[in-house]
Parts: sequence; C-alpha cells; structure tokens
Amino acid sequence: MAGCSPTRHLGPKERLLWKIELQGVDQIDKSALTPLYQQKPNRRVLGYPLYLNLYYLGKRFYSPEKFQAEIEEETADYARKIKRAGSDSVKVDKLVERKEKKLAKLQDKKENGNWLMKTVGEPPTFFDSLKLVQTEEQIKIYLNSKGFFRGAVSSATETKNKKVVVTLQIKEDRPYQIVQHAYEVPDTAVLALLQNPSYTSLPKVGASYDEAVLAQERVRIEALLKDNGFFDFSQQLVTFTADTSYVPYTVRLKTLVANPTDSSLHKIYTVKNVYFISDAGLNRFGVSRDTVMLADVHYLAYEQKVKPKILNRKVIIRPGQTYSATRTLNNQRILSNLDVFKYATIGYTKLTDSLSTKTRFGELNANINTAMLPKYQETTELGATFTERVPGPYTSIRLRVRNVFGGAEIFDVGVRAGIEGQLQRDENKTGTRTEIGADMGLTFPQILVPFRNNNLLVRFNPRTRFSTGYTYVDRNEYTRTNLDFSFDYIWQRLNIHQFSFSPVDVSIISTPRISPEFSARLDEFAAQGNPLRESFNNAFVSTINFTSLYNTANYNQSNDAKLVRIFAESGGLIGQFVAEALPTLRSYKFVKASIDYRRYHPLGNNFMFVYRANGGVAKPLGEYMALPYDKYFFAGGPSSVRAWLPRRLGPGSSARIDATTNEVIYRFEQPGEILLELNSEFRFRMFRFGTTNVNGAFFYDAGNVWLFREQASATSTEGSEINYQTGAKFELNRFYKELAMGTGFGVRLDFTFAVLRFDIATKVYDPALPEGSRFVLGRFSSSKILGTNNQTTFNLGIGYPF
Repeated sequence: MAGCSPTRHLGPKERLLWKIELQGVDQIDKSALTPLYQQKPNRRVLGYPLYLNLYYLGKRFYSPEKFQAEIEEETADYARKIKRAGSDSVKVDKLVERKEKKLAKLQDKKENGNWLMKTVGEPPTFFDSLKLVQTEEQIKIYLNSKGFFRGAVSSATETKNKKVVVTLQIKEDRPYQIVQHAYEVPDTAVLALLQNPSYTSLPKVGASYDEAVLAQERVRIEALLKDNGFFDFSQQLVTFTADTSYVPYTVRLKTLVANPTDSSLHKIYTVKNVYFISDAGLNRFGVSRDTVMLADVHYLAYEQKVKPKILNRKVIIRPGQTYSATRTLNNQRILSNLDVFKYATIGYTKLTDSLSTKTRFGELNANINTAMLPKYQETTELGATFTERVPGPYTSIRLRVRNVFGGAEIFDVGVRAGIEGQLQRDENKTGTRTEIGADMGLTFPQILVPFRNNNLLVRFNPRTRFSTGYTYVDRNEYTRTNLDFSFDYIWQRLNIHQFSFSPVDVSIISTPRISPEFSARLDEFAAQGNPLRESFNNAFVSTINFTSLYNTANYNQSNDAKLVRIFAESGGLIGQFVAEALPTLRSYKFVKASIDYRRYHPLGNNFMFVYRANGGVAKPLGEYMALPYDKYFFAGGPSSVRAWLPRRLGPGSSARIDATTNEVIYRFEQPGEILLELNSEFRFRMFRFGTTNVNGAFFYDAGNVWLFREQASATSTEGSEINYQTGAKFELNRFYKELAMGTGFGVRLDFTFAVLRFDIATKVYDPALPEGSRFVLGRFSSSKILGTNNQTTFNLGIGYPF
C-alpha cells in the first residue's frame, strides 16, 4: 500500500484533490450539490484510491515515444503501399481509409494512454483553484433556485503531503416563502382553466420558492391546455415573476401566460374527421385504397388485413371530440401494444377554414398511420447455465404468427430443451437434470366473455390468452411430467401496472419414476409428519389466480423506482369434481398468496442502493394437507439468499445432521409453506470495457422458509446415519432468530441488451446450527471459494437478482 502512494507520481507543483467536505448543509439535499462540483476527487474503495493506482499501473507500461514510432512506421508503410498502387484510384482510396483508421487508433493511445489507463483507471485529479471558484458559483446559483437568496458559499483548502482537502462552507440562511400567487392571463378561456377548482397549482402559498417546481408547473400548464383543445399551445408562453421587494424572506409570485404573437387569443380545436391507414408507406400506382366507414372513422387500406371492427375497438379518437394530447398518446400506446404494427403514429392537420387567427375555434383531421409487422417471427436461443457448480446447455425455438384470423390475434408456439447440473445424495457426485418442453398460446386483443360486450377495458390494452404446454423433467431422483392449460385475462394501466386474472389454470401431473433411494427418503419424511410424498402422486391441479404487477423501473434498473407484485391463488375448486371422474388422480386444495416489494434508489455518480422484501404463505387444505410440489416456497439460490445453494435453505432451524461427523447436511431440497426474504444491494460502476459497463455490487441477504406444522424428530440409516433436528414450524417468538443471513460481492457485465451476473456469497448466520454457534462468517476462506464447501457459494445468473 505504501509503495502505491498516489502522490509519489506528482510533479513539484502538482497537488492531488483528495476530498471535498460540505459544511453547513441542513435544509438542502446534499446529493444535489455533488453534480455541481467542477472537479471531483478520484474514486476510492474502502478509502483506497484503487482506480488512480490502476491508472499509474498502466502508465508504467505506457510509452508515448513507442506509439509515435509506430505512427511514423505506419505512415511510411502506407506511403509505400499507396505509391505501389499507382493510378488505381479505388485501391488508393481503400489504403487511405485504412491508414486514417490505423493512425487514429495509435494517436488516441499516444494521447490518452493504454487500455488500463483509459478503461479501468482514472487519471489523477489535480487541484485547480479556478474550478473551485466555478464550483462556488454553481452552488450559489443552486441556492438561489431553491429560494435561499441570502445564502452564501465560501471555501477553504488544507494541503498535507500534496493532498488537498477542500471544505465548502454553505450558509443557507432562511428560504424565501411564497406569500401570494396570482395569474396574469389575458385569454379568459385559459384563465378559467387555471382557476378551476379541479386544477391545483404546484407552487403553493406558504411553500418555499423553488425553480424546479416552477419548471414542473410550466409543463403541467402546457399538458392541461393541450388536453383541453389548445393544439398550438407551447410551454414557452408560460413565464413567472418573483417579487421579493416587500417583506423580507417573502415572494409574491405571478404566473403569466402570453397570447400567441399573431393573435389575441388561443384557439381551441375539435376533431372533424379520423383517418386510419393500416398500410402506411405502401404505394400502388394507379390503385386507390379501399375505405371502410365504421363509427364515423375512415379505415383505409389496399387490403384490409386487420378487420376494421377490431381496429374500431382500439381507436379512442372520435370526430367531435376536443383535441387532447393525452388521448392521442394513449391511443398510440393501445395500437403499439397490439404487436401487429411496426409503428403507430397519430398526426393532425388543420382544416383550411380554421387558419384564421381571429376566431376562437378551429378543426383538425386526425391521421392514424400504421404499417404491418411481418406475419411470421422466429426466435432461436442457445446458451448455458451454471447450476450447482456445473455448466449445462439449453436451447429454445419459438415461432410467432401475427394476425392469425385477421383480428390482430397472436399465435405462439415453442419448444425448449436443457440440461443442468444436479447434486445427488452423495455430495461428491454430480448428476444432471434434463428438461424438455413445448407450449403454444393464442392471444386475442380484447376481453372475451360469454355476453357480447367486447369494449371492456378498451383503454387498458385488454387481452385474452389461451395457452397449453407440456414439460418433461428427468432428475436423478424422479421423472415428472406436467400437462397444463390456462385461460387468462390480461390488462394494464399505462405501461407500469399490469393485471392478470386466470379463472381456469389446470395441470395434470404424472410421476412415472421415483428412485428407490428417493422413495425411501419420502417415507422418512412421512414418518416425520412431512406430507411431501403426497406431492409426487399423479395429480390434477386446478387453480384460480390473480396477479398485480406495478413496476416503474427501467430495463437497466437505473432510475428512482419501485416494483410491487401481488399474487393470490386458490386451488381445488375444479379438482373436486374431476376427482370423482378420475379417482387415480390426486386433487389438491390450497390457498396461496405472496407479495414482492422492491425499491431502487439512485445515489448519484453511478451508485445505486436497492432493497427487497419478499414474503408468501401457501396453506394446504383438505384431507391430504399437502401442496403440489411446484406450489411450495423455496429459499436459497441466485435470486434468493445467495449464500445457500438453490432450494437448500430451511425450513426454519430444522436440519439433517450427519450422526458420524455431526455436520449439517445441505444437499437436500427444503420445501416450505411460509416464506420471508430480505435482500439489499449497493451497486456501483467499476469501469467500462468497450461498450460494456462492468459494474460491482456488495449485497446482504436474509430469509428462510417455514412449515405450519412441526416435523417429528427421526433417525434413519442409509449408508450413514442421519438425525433430524426439529424447528421447521413457524413460531412468532423465534422466527426472527431463524432468518439465515449471507453477504458477498458481485460483478455484472452490462451489455445493454442483457446483464451477465457473477456473485460470490458466504454465510454470515446459519439457523441450522445450535444457538450460540450460528454466526459463521469467520469460517470464510478465500482459497475455497470455488471448491465444494458449505460456507461459500458461487452464483451465475442472467439479469439482476431483483
């Protein structure tokens, strides 16, 4: 560490900007001031300037003279090649192009350093007093924008061992408050909308003056007027004046809405005609488009590939309506969500007799232009997984057929196959899990109901989906098949809130093979009171379920957002009637509910804090008191408590103990009926490799599963004696002591279109151990990260864990 001192490379007059401290900030958000710094210290990891020292490491191998020699050599080499090309202009042009590209790369390396210097490392931030002055000016401007007109900014510097620590002293004083808010609007129609009780202004009397709020108000006024027919209105016509000359620390705010430069009033527009062209961009000379008139909307196409009566349910812009920007955007979204059009644009043209600047009212023609997507779309995926420390290939092929019956229906069919590593009962031996499946589905762009009312939820992108699938799973312990059918209603509010209701969701489950060892283990579980064997009977599973998914996060999870997923399910309502007709099939009764809450907090400078709370309950009912195996909860794995192998955590503080070694055995899957998980991650940008962002994350996980009933203690002998430790039942007075905890570090390769994730997690608190011995972080060993051990787990995943 001493040999990598960041200051030993500095020149006699160079000083390193080491730290910027803020003082006096009590009312303003500190994170908002950081982006205003005109200079920022080099990033540090646990107090160590890692990226700066990586830059200096790269500089040790960097020689600008070497690159200059290469430039001169390449220049001479290309000069000879161009000379040999003679008068062949095509060849000369290609050589000149190659020369320029080659020299540009070498010049970049000469000026900016090698890969380690440019991509991973950070060049030193030399303290610049002029930029410090600029930082003070920017912060002062920000104080004024937040109403701290009497605020002040000063700075002080302290230099020690060529490291400069800057102290920014902020004197906030008191913010100015709005004591009066008035409007100055010459157009009475606009003034009436702003003064309507239904419209609430963002700047409020008694609130602090804030220019960010005024900017939002300007946008809201424009949206209000554009939704009430003012087609030409622009937010540039909205201005504000703030008078601070009366009582100290007070502002008299005035909102001004100017008239257009060429008129004394703002014109209100209504829609006269609506034209829907479903094959825009297609031209057939000498042939006119066919026109179908339906509900006063003109549907034009050379060939009506999508039935106008279906499109008519998706058009919410109608003649006679007042122009609305929000309605226009919603209609665009509705059409885009059909997934049969390449694009959907909606434009307006003014009628000739509406161009007068002296009349209040005008008329528009709405023009909806769409173009069809290809009817057939094929998608093939090839890849590999890394499960139980074993890689395995997988592949899938899907075919999508659009507009199957001319009503914007979507037909999907797909097949998939994959192999994953699967630990056998012998901990040192690894088997495989083979899965083969096929599915198909048909989606209609409306809610299908027995009575004739197909306009249900038309503004919420309604869909009805029928789907069926078959899955074959072959594991070391058993072979299992699943034939399922579901009937779903799907709708969404904007693009952030989706609902799904499945009145019919049925599966026929068959288990044609169970290994003798696994069958004996199931008998052992049954002797302990665990009804897991019931889950491996041939069964008919029927459920009714509902899902609500609210998600404001973007694809890269980089914005301030939240996700809430609520799921509820009831099983057995249909199964009880099938059980009489098919007595060989077991029928299950149960109820299940879960909620998953996630929060994403950007911290600035490419830092993000994310946390998650996930919980659920699955209660078996009826005479068997068992759940179908797929309906149990499991904990552990890449998207759960990562320090445990997938499905190996819990339940509760119960455990299987090897009587010979007295060690906990972690190689059995542990189903549960109650789930509680808490996860957190601190994510940050490490460096950029080409177009790929290489990000890091420190994470901490906690969680477990439990049962409603305790299992009896039992001992079985199968090669070696295994003792069962009780503690699987959920008890309010001890469940918090049974939350397993793990921590670790992850690296994520963000390719924009996908995120490849590597996580190393180690146990911190293991509830399977006796009380007093559960804190096990001290057992971590870096030399055993990738080996076979129970302390540390390596996870590979696609996408973020939550």
